[in-house]
Amino acid sequence: MQRRNFLKTGVATVGLLATPAILRAASAVELTVVHGSPNAHIISAGRVEPWMENLKGIVGDAVSFRYYPAGQLANLKGLLSAIQSGVADAVPIPVGYASDKMPLNGVSMLPGLGSSAKTNIQAYAAALKTPELSGEFSTNSVVPIWNMAFPPYQIFSSAGPIKSFEDFKGRVIRSAGGSMNLAIQSLGAAPAEIPASDIYVAMERGTVGATLSAFSSVKGYGVQELCDAASSNGSFGTFTNVFSIRQQKWDTIPEDIRAAMMEAGAMVEKSIAERMDGETDSLAAEFAANGMKIYEIPAEELAKINGALEAVHTDWVDRLAGRGLPAQSVLDAYRAAAAGAA
Repeated sequence: MQRRNFLKTGVATVGLLATPAILRAASAVELTVVHGSPNAHIISAGRVEPWMENLKGIVGDAVSFRYYPAGQLANLKGLLSAIQSGVADAVPIPVGYASDKMPLNGVSMLPGLGSSAKTNIQAYAAALKTPELSGEFSTNSVVPIWNMAFPPYQIFSSAGPIKSFEDFKGRVIRSAGGSMNLAIQSLGAAPAEIPASDIYVAMERGTVGATLSAFSSVKGYGVQELCDAASSNGSFGTFTNVFSIRQQKWDTIPEDIRAAMMEAGAMVEKSIAERMDGETDSLAAEFAANGMKIYEIPAEELAKINGALEAVHTDWVDRLAGRGLPAQSVLDAYRAAAAGAA
């Protein structure tokens, strides 16, 4: 295991001169930051590391990091446990892999609630301020700092295009879990709940023949090497991550540095949304140039698919309401947040 030191300052000299003295005190706060994604993946290179850079740019040496990327201390499914046990101070919690602990936050992954990474991120940022969603983080003794949501997921296949409602039937499709399982089942396919880090092997072995994912995530795991077709106009939900800090650690951090952490997070939410929305078309062109068929699902078939996916909302509400959770009010509030997203 090799720890990566991450002490880039981001050259924000003007900002540093304007910050309170406490922010310029050397090593006032040390954070152990852990994630489970490859170093080149957008979660690492586009989210976690830029947040650390942004924060250093604001507070300088007031914060230092012990940085363990790429599953060195915890894999994707183990990140929530890592932060709760104190192994990590800060992790990007994958909401789909924590659905047993944060079921209501699964609303952020439902299909048809956002048209881009920007709208998905803005909607979830607003929804995270509600007591129902923020309360699930409090219950798990973590504090949400910022979120990342991918553009609407597409269907990537290793066995040709999936262009109709009927084409889904009988397929085994990799799922990130949670509400994505419901989406796949609504289309007549069977979900196989597999962490993103294991998609390549699962597809290579034929365990699954397709996956719902975003272009940037597929690229991060090299899965495009095994796929020969991908849709470009579907809306199969998304996957969300919430970068969070352990409550016990948060309580020791000075208020000014807490505010800087939130500010750095808002910067990341904006930059990552722009990056992912901007690179979807370029990655599609790159994949096509390497032999993948990028196609639009015909309008008539897309209407059938979206009709089936709409029923996922009802199913999700019914399942959680049966557990005594306020799923309908959460969904209504999220829809309002999505409608208000720019």
